[in-house]
Amino acid sequence: MKHPPHTLIARAALLGAIAGATLAGFYAALAPAAVGVLLAFTNSANGKAFDALIGAGVFTLCAGPFALVLGILPGTILGLVCGLVIGLLVAPFRGAVSNRGAALIGLLLAVVIVAAGNLLLGPDMIQPQSPGFGRYFPYLFWIVGPSLLILLGLPLVGWLLQQDLGPYLRRSRGAEGKSHDR
Repeated sequence: MKHPPHTLIARAALLGAIAGATLAGFYAALAPAAVGVLLAFTNSANGKAFDALIGAGVFTLCAGPFALVLGILPGTILGLVCGLVIGLLVAPFRGAVSNRGAALIGLLLAVVIVAAGNLLLGPDMIQPQSPGFGRYFPYLFWIVGPSLLILLGLPLVGWLLQQDLGPYLRRSRGAEGKSHDR
């Protein structure tokens, strides 16, 4: 189905915001729990494994407001803006661009954003004074994790952009209506 340009752009922005919020919410739920387990594992060598587990649980619960402010809201805004850009790039060619082409546009935009983020923010996140794996932990947490989600989410936004969900929605509504009429 061919969507008018203004609805396609609005739909792309909405899909981007939904994808950004969903993926950032997933990361915000998973990352503090993983960091808490890592803290419990590293502190269990001190002989205080139970205290480390309590600290990991409290850390995971207290990270929620910070995850909302530092993760989910920026992820939603970034998804909205990127979805808007995808919509602006696809709208002039909406008849000629397939779902795969729109997904490729999303992937190319994601690669540009990830490359820019890694080049601008990446070097400052690596801490050479920290020993071993610890020097890369902030880079992995703040740059690599969100980068992977961007590389997953923006092609998905492009692919879903031109999907016609109408027949599926009408079919499910029709089935519900028939079951209530009996």
